[in-house]
Amino acid sequence: MNDDMRAAVAALHLPPKAGSPSITSDLTIDESLLLHGAGFEPTDLVTGISVQAIPYGSFMIPYGQNEPAEVTYATQAVTDAFRSAAGRLRNVCGQAGGFGAVGVEVEVEIGAQTAKVAFTGTAVRPIGGGAKEPVRPFVTDLSTKDFVLLLRAGWEPVDLASGASFVAAPYRGLRQSIAQTTQNVELPNLTQALQDAREKAMERMQRDALGSSAQGIVDVSIIDGPLGHAHHVFAFICYGTAVRLVADQHQRIEPELVLPLDDYSGFEASSLR
Repeated sequence: MNDDMRAAVAALHLPPKAGSPSITSDLTIDESLLLHGAGFEPTDLVTGISVQAIPYGSFMIPYGQNEPAEVTYATQAVTDAFRSAAGRLRNVCGQAGGFGAVGVEVEVEIGAQTAKVAFTGTAVRPIGGGAKEPVRPFVTDLSTKDFVLLLRAGWEPVDLASGASFVAAPYRGLRQSIAQTTQNVELPNLTQALQDAREKAMERMQRDALGSSAQGIVDVSIIDGPLGHAHHVFAFICYGTAVRLVADQHQRIEPELVLPLDDYSGFEASSLR
């Protein structure tokens, strides 16, 4: 048993604080042990949700549009939904005594007139108390394993940075559509629309991370493609964990050999002596 495992087992035997509430989390047993080994403990399962309205007709292409154009109402609705949902998650996390939320799952739904963003994660705090509460709890979609590796490397999560863009592609003319019916050619109107959406969303995510004094973004997730209710509108939504270095320098993590003993049919146990 290594030092981290011993620390985790010892932490589990610590008596609960007087008046402390019961712990609720969506972490597995392995994740809970790993989290305790890193000096943290779960406090509660926290959520944050926001539903924003999109004005009727926002996804319609104006008559005579010849170039891709951003659907500003939809873009702003998703941006505001991310910001509001994250703010509510932090508030609930702080009320639960957490210093941040890990393993946050992000759900995004875009309808004809609404945009919904929902966050669900586990609030965590240092074991034993005594640590100064942060001014702003962190939010990360990193798994418990990745969160612990990040801490060991001398980094810390800052926030969940996000960016979004919706771009409407102009329709092809009748003559152009007929001419391309039997040809294998690129559709520049669709290509340019998705490219524009990607560049704008990525730039906004990076700007969001810089606003949190972060030094980078890791584990970026992407939602892209045409909308189901408006096939001519391409969405590009990206989000990831903004991180910063808190140690003097990046700490190298040496890999360790782990041999599972729950499947020993391929060798004799005596050969391990």
